[in-house]
Parts: sequence; structure tokens; C-alpha cells
Amino acid sequence: MNKKKNGSIKVFHFFAMMLAFFLLVGISHVWVNSKRTQMGYSLSQIKKEIGQIREYNKKLQLEIASLKSPERLENKAGKEFGLRYPLPQQIIFLP
Repeated sequence: MNKKKNGSIKVFHFFAMMLAFFLLVGISHVWVNSKRTQMGYSLSQIKKEIGQIREYNKKLQLEIASLKSPERLENKAGKEFGLRYPLPQQIIFLP
């Protein structure tokens, strides 16, 4: 009788250990999938932000180009600073 009891305890411990192992594996699997989903959401958010930053960068590049345009600079020099092209008699050529 003692051997039967001892054998059934071993079987019980074996099944308890297997249950704990599978429970641990299941919880790990759920946790990994949760983290993967969370990383996917973060990645898509970062990609969206990159797209927005690229669009903003394009707008800024266009603004820089328009601010550097020679026509705009000529108009600004004349209107705001009173600059004008020199008259032919004001030009001196050096030898």
C-alpha cells in the first residue's frame, strides 16, 4: 500500500510539474505576442511621424528656396533698404 501511495504521489508531482510547465509556456507565449503587438503599434506610430516630418521638411525646403530667390532678394533690397543698381558713371573698372 505504501508503494502505491508513493507511486501515485510521484505521478501527481509529475502531472503538477507538467501543468506548471505548460502554464508557464502559455503565459510566456501570450506575453511575447502582446509585446510584439505593442511594438507593431509603436512602429506604425513612428512611421507616421517620419512621414509627417518628411512632409514638413519638404515644405521648409520650398520656403528656403523661395526666400533665397534672386527676385525676392532684389525686391526686398529695393523696398526695405533703398538699394538700387549703380548708374553707369558710378561704376569704376580697375586695371
